[in-house]
Amino acid sequence: MLKNKTIILGVTGCIAAYKSAEIVRELKNLGADVWVAMTSEAEKLVTALTFRTLSGNPVITDLFSDELSKIPVPHISLTKKADLILVAPATANILAKAAQGIADDALSTILLSAKCPVIFAPAMNTAMWDNDATRDNVLKLKMRGHKFVGPDSGVLACGDEGIGRLSPVHTIVEEAKKTLLPSQDLYGKKVIVTAGPTRETIDPVRYISNRSSGKMGHAIAMEAMKRGADVTLISGPTSQKAPEGVDFVAVNTASEMAKEVFGRFDGSDIVVMASAVSDFRPARTQSKKIKKSSKNSSLELEATTDILKELGKKKDGQILIGFALETDNLEENALKKLKDKNLDLIVANDETAFDSDSNKVTMITREGKPEDLPKMSKTEVANRILDKITTFSNKLTKQLIR
Repeated sequence: MLKNKTIILGVTGCIAAYKSAEIVRELKNLGADVWVAMTSEAEKLVTALTFRTLSGNPVITDLFSDELSKIPVPHISLTKKADLILVAPATANILAKAAQGIADDALSTILLSAKCPVIFAPAMNTAMWDNDATRDNVLKLKMRGHKFVGPDSGVLACGDEGIGRLSPVHTIVEEAKKTLLPSQDLYGKKVIVTAGPTRETIDPVRYISNRSSGKMGHAIAMEAMKRGADVTLISGPTSQKAPEGVDFVAVNTASEMAKEVFGRFDGSDIVVMASAVSDFRPARTQSKKIKKSSKNSSLELEATTDILKELGKKKDGQILIGFALETDNLEENALKKLKDKNLDLIVANDETAFDSDSNKVTMITREGKPEDLPKMSKTEVANRILDKITTFSNKLTKQLIR
């Protein structure tokens, strides 16, 4: 199941470190190539020889050890090939280092170099888990998109009872599988996602636009593709790279975006309008740069096509998702937009979402039930939106069967 997947397992100085050996064995049984990185504290609890024997690979305890001499710059080359980094058990110390970007040993240096998904499986005394510093560090790591498994509640090694036990090995391995093998619940669905701003030309050097970075739309497109969808991403000008595996269409103006969306709508199953389309454009575009000395300093505007509203009028079985950025009365204004434009779901947020890698949103369905999500990475937000979409899709399938 995990053939051709490379996993770095981080083992830290917790009494539960002996369970890490079982994690290695389970991952190897699933076909994964496992590399173990141990802290010096972990070595006092379980030997490196144990992990070397179970994994079949050198154990990383010191980036300058002779054992790694054949691997150039090991903390970089290993993280480049890794599909997942799993830290189990993860102590309060490694969570603090990862949250603050400290790299003073092999494992923390690997975490700072990571580009792949990271999962932490914490294990520590209840008092340490409940400490405000630990909670702050966990929140920071979650906002960066890192995942957590546990800790669980029960009797701890010291005899205390509370939250802090390492989650069962099978639970940790299942989370690794879920991360490496995303659900294909959107397999075969044709999905249109729009992203970024539009630019409405004033003259050859000026335009009307907004602060949208396109990060939210790009995240939705990427995660939908991972979940098996056939994705078309229609994006205004952004600094974001076109995701691999997605049909990418670049546009500039609201009218260009409308043309591309309308032309594909009939053949789509799901449309997510995450773009910030300009509501207005100049009534007249000047062919030459407007001089500062120009007598006419006013700018006449006209409304652009309301793409969402037009899609709402003509939809026939498609699932239609909109976004609402509001500076006041967030839920009230978003609900009005949902009803006026015949949407299935609206995702509401405020202006703090601009240029950020994280977002705090409220999802509202046609039943008018708001669901407030905590601040999280835009990748996590994307998956929560897609989770909601799949419930709509399943309901529609059941209705068709009936």
